[in-house]
Amino acid sequence: MVFEDDAVNWWSPWLKKECRHCYVIKPSGGKYIVFGKNREGFDLFTTTDEKSIIDSNYMIRSYEPKAGKRSLFMLNTCVGHTKQILGINNPFILTPYQLLKHMEKHNGIHEKT
Repeated sequence: MVFEDDAVNWWSPWLKKECRHCYVIKPSGGKYIVFGKNREGFDLFTTTDEKSIIDSNYMIRSYEPKAGKRSLFMLNTCVGHTKQILGINNPFILTPYQLLKHMEKHNGIHEKT
């Protein structure tokens, strides 16, 4: 999980600075699969160097995905898609900062930069 500052959306002023966007990076066979929701659509690609796509101000957290049932409704945001990938079904997690705090509470802090 990567959390970054992204101040390009109209709702960005209401989000916590330095934690306004989130996406998933998953190691796979010596490469990294990147999945994220952005304003224009989705980012889905592989890369050999995860640091090449991450901005200078970021936080990385590891999280063990849980098998969870899909909810009937999902917000079409970076948080909504990330929660679905990680199997987090809490409907009250709406912002990247809330997701970060949930992950820290339930999984602990594994890496911080």
